[in-house]
Amino acid sequence: MRLGCLGCLVLIVAILIVGVAAAGFVFLSGNMGTPPDVQPTRFTRADGYSAQRKLYELVLRESGRSTRTDPVILSEAEVNAFLANHLAEAADLPFSPLIVRFEGGQLELRGQTLLRNLLQGPPFPQLMPYLPAARLDQTVWVTVRGRFVIDHPRTKGGRGYARVEVTEFALGKQPVGRWLLWLMLGPTGSKLLRFQVPSVVDSVQIDERRAVIRTQ
Repeated sequence: MRLGCLGCLVLIVAILIVGVAAAGFVFLSGNMGTPPDVQPTRFTRADGYSAQRKLYELVLRESGRSTRTDPVILSEAEVNAFLANHLAEAADLPFSPLIVRFEGGQLELRGQTLLRNLLQGPPFPQLMPYLPAARLDQTVWVTVRGRFVIDHPRTKGGRGYARVEVTEFALGKQPVGRWLLWLMLGPTGSKLLRFQVPSVVDSVQIDERRAVIRTQ
């Protein structure tokens, strides 16, 4: 029993040490607020409606109400318009602006938010009362790059998921380890980078300025 308690204590101390070290890195980095070299993607309200129609087509195919089998193609403008309205609702993580790019076979997401919005995983909520508010309210540029992976349902009628397999993570112009992204976001990272998709989705291919969704 004592060894068990000692093991728990060591684990807690290790988590705190890693958390404090990560917080120190984040707070000492002077490049977090420096915007990366990127131009916002222009989109209209019509792009948002178009994205919704195309995503609804996937739902129709899953339910058998559509027999179409052609790829569903989403442009950068359509994805940016859709996420501008729905990302904050889905992940409780506001970005302003939010910029999505499709290039080199990868998704690139860049956005600006407050530092406090990123510090959601333990032990950051416990540490924030002791950190200066002015620093927590600093604006931070976040860049995440990754590839789409589809986790197919294991059983008939099961749920399918799409996730972003992160390859790069940066704060401002400072590249940092991917582990820091998961440490900072905690469970929110899973909500942001892994989401449910219709079970008929077979693959998502990233081309230049568009995403090609193929269904079974």
